[in-house]
Amino acid sequence: MKLHILRCGSMKVSPAVPYGNQISLGGSLRELLEPEQNRVELPVLCFLIEHPRGPILVDTGWCREISPAGVYDPKAAAAVLPRHLAAFYRPSLPAGEAIHEQLAALGLRPEDLAAVLLTHLDPDHVAGLRHLRGAKRIVLPEDEYFWSCRTVYKARQPQSLWIDTPMERPYYRGSPLGPNHWAIDLFGDESLLLLNAPGHTDGQAAIRIPCGGRYVLLAADAAFSPRNWREDLTPGFGFDEARQRACLRWLREAEADPACAAILCSHDPALQPGELRF
Repeated sequence: MKLHILRCGSMKVSPAVPYGNQISLGGSLRELLEPEQNRVELPVLCFLIEHPRGPILVDTGWCREISPAGVYDPKAAAAVLPRHLAAFYRPSLPAGEAIHEQLAALGLRPEDLAAVLLTHLDPDHVAGLRHLRGAKRIVLPEDEYFWSCRTVYKARQPQSLWIDTPMERPYYRGSPLGPNHWAIDLFGDESLLLLNAPGHTDGQAAIRIPCGGRYVLLAADAAFSPRNWREDLTPGFGFDEARQRACLRWLREAEADPACAAILCSHDPALQPGELRF
């Protein structure tokens, strides 16, 4: 299996976002108001899977309009995001890093994508949807589409970024796999599974990709890096600590599983753009 790590911009956030170990609205307010000098820059990563059914993209990163000159532009960001989210994320997207620009560099058009999988509806994962019109399938779990964005997560999932995009919205079904034992079998042959990994949002999906008797996990935001599960530090940007800790236990067990070839997180600073083979 071949997988491409694509850096689709970055965000400059409070250090409590990846490693806050606290779940509360008050904590989110403190993260929003974090002074500039204390913030940390994290990559916004997407993943392109070379699958037998065709290229499959996982998440979309920021859109070009959010950062026209490639740097954090408060006015441009606030034209795409609600003002509180623009200030929270402080997004930037250097030239060549928007998802359609990266696909073009690989010789691909949106029409060539067999599927775009959205792990959840946070803006750093869906803002680039506007660049992917023509993709054969755009898939989001129904639990995320209907439920998460109508609960406490509504404050960070602006509908304007995705509500007009036609999507397939399959339901999770019972499965022996994943922290919540729910899964979506994308092609009906177990060649790619979306596993419910709740806590960061209720409907969030991690992606399980079999490869030669082993498997790779794309953890989405169940963890921001291996540090989360190795030190039992929940990301701070969530509202269900028990479910987040269950996800970290699951990732810790997966890391110890000889059949697990890799666990890749969407904001891990140690991951470099490029091609991986498994």
